[in-house]
Amino acid sequence: MAAPLNLREFMAFRAVMMAGTTTGAAKALNLSQPSVSRLINELEARLRLVLFRRERSRLVPTDEARALLDEVERAFDGLQQLSDFTGRMGQSETRPIRLVISPSLSAKFTPAAIAVFARQYPALRIVIDMRTTDYAAELIAGDQADLAVSLLPVSHPGVDVVPLIDVPTVCVLPKRHRLARRKTIGPADLKDEPLITIARKYPARIRLDKVFEASGVVPNIRIETGTSAAACGCSAAGLGVALINAFMASEYESPDLVLRRFEPTVPNSFGILKAHRPPTKALAAFVAALRKVALDQVGRHRLG
Repeated sequence: MAAPLNLREFMAFRAVMMAGTTTGAAKALNLSQPSVSRLINELEARLRLVLFRRERSRLVPTDEARALLDEVERAFDGLQQLSDFTGRMGQSETRPIRLVISPSLSAKFTPAAIAVFARQYPALRIVIDMRTTDYAAELIAGDQADLAVSLLPVSHPGVDVVPLIDVPTVCVLPKRHRLARRKTIGPADLKDEPLITIARKYPARIRLDKVFEASGVVPNIRIETGTSAAACGCSAAGLGVALINAFMASEYESPDLVLRRFEPTVPNSFGILKAHRPPTKALAAFVAALRKVALDQVGRHRLG
């Protein structure tokens, strides 16, 4: 079994190697010369090695001492890096938070969440990666990102899911549209109306299609898109009524573009993806900021 290490002995060894004498090492370590000599003797006994030849008042390093010094230097470099890191942990400047966000949530939600977070961590850097939700779990699991906001469900062994918000599907339409006066809009109201929907690969679109099928209304889908930003933009241009989730639609709500609830309810759930390890204080604060802003922004449109 290897002998237990004693940091003070290695500090004394390193200082002697640097200074060339126990007197010089003692001055560097603010110790007495006999204390340094004792530490060197104890290290040699512990390692069962001769590290120095005593020639009169000088200590001459052996080959074993020179080889040991290389390892000691590497160890002390690591300790210095650890010291630097732990010193930064209580400060605002640590590793940046890497956030994966859908482009459709970049206009209002993301800047607002960062603003809330920055009140507590004003100097911490944020790196935003604009990706569709398909890749979010892979980036988190591969340690290429710290947090992601994603449509659910997400099933990936490398991530944890923190619930964020549940929202219905809404109709996005120009304020002057004939249906804008309604509080809710159903499939029968949209008969023959040009529609803008998300692509068929998304679970929410499958649920939406089932609602139309159950109602006996064949939807007049003019445009399919993979992003809510494009759907809302097309609606604002007068190309049709967009049917998307309320969370992403709320990014584009304005005096000229309104949101109306679609009935029957088509639910959508969002979550925050993170790695399995416990979050740092900064990451926990960022999660709290994301949840606060999501609830504030969606407001009356959320479920529950």
